[in-house]
Amino acid sequence: MEKFYVATLNAVNLLGSARVRRLIEIFGSAENIWRAEDSAIKNTNIPTDAVDSFLNFRHEHPDAVEQLIEFCTDKKIKLCSFYDEDYPPLLKEIPNPPVVFYYRGKIEARAERIAMVGTRHNTTYGEKVAQDIASELAEAGLTVVSGAARGIDTCAHKGALKCGRTVAVLGYGISRIPRHETKNLLEEIVERGGLVMTEFSPGTNAAEFTFPIRNRVVAGLSRAVIVIEAGYKSGALITSGLAADFSRDVFAVPGSIYHEKSRGCHELIRDGAMLIKGAKDVLDFYNMPSKKKPVAQIELTGDEQRILDLIPPGDFISEDEILMSIDDISPEEISAIILQLELKNCIIEYTGRYTKA
Repeated sequence: MEKFYVATLNAVNLLGSARVRRLIEIFGSAENIWRAEDSAIKNTNIPTDAVDSFLNFRHEHPDAVEQLIEFCTDKKIKLCSFYDEDYPPLLKEIPNPPVVFYYRGKIEARAERIAMVGTRHNTTYGEKVAQDIASELAEAGLTVVSGAARGIDTCAHKGALKCGRTVAVLGYGISRIPRHETKNLLEEIVERGGLVMTEFSPGTNAAEFTFPIRNRVVAGLSRAVIVIEAGYKSGALITSGLAADFSRDVFAVPGSIYHEKSRGCHELIRDGAMLIKGAKDVLDFYNMPSKKKPVAQIELTGDEQRILDLIPPGDFISEDEILMSIDDISPEEISAIILQLELKNCIIEYTGRYTKA
């Protein structure tokens, strides 16, 4: 019951997690705060505007706690407060951790978690990299954390679900899922033993200010943050910056020097983030064994292997460069061979250029 009082207080405009925790220190419990005399609330060091906001809220919504209990029961939503045993210890370490969060699924408070973030407008290259890394990390026993947004977030969740567990941290209320495809993804996360969580009250809509708040939880839950495809002003860089502030490790995946979506990652690497080429680099850093299953050998024709060998490891090549390097195969045949290499998952197209998968 106490956690519902905590959540109700946290929903009051101008209070917030830090002030709710301070009031609980003063009154002993959230329920005591809710039932306290107006004069007792005013006789605290909480700013006057926050106190007035609470008193007005309590006057206008005397049944707020009961309504929240009814809502959560009806929607099968659970609450976890800062004072519960299953509150993630790592999240408690950050400045101003959420005093409460709403969730569906399974918490696993002491799981080893790695966050993965990036652009909402990913390339094919970014999609494959995110899914491959997330899948291998999950297979190794790590929980992949991301923000359930379009792009790299969704790729990370989907990759993790192939082999293990993932956590989605929402930037809005748990009853305000913005898109049908996101709802389907979140349902799958819950069904597969993962966790969907948010500190925002159920009716909170997504807004520009909610996502940086969400990002601090993504970073706070995780031992490290991996950035994949991020522009210079990407929100993913906010998450990586918070991770660094929280003394968490930051990894970045490089991309093409010609693409804007790689600029943020390259800036991070220049400034000290660890460059990684795949999940193995992360697992090696933490001395964790990879459990990636051996990939069946792909049979290639002589011409397919010849074109594949033209692509240096970690680099890109255009179809025109392939044509200039091979003069005994027609352009039409080369286009067909490139298509076959893509279908066999040997290469990935990235802004008109190709790299090895």
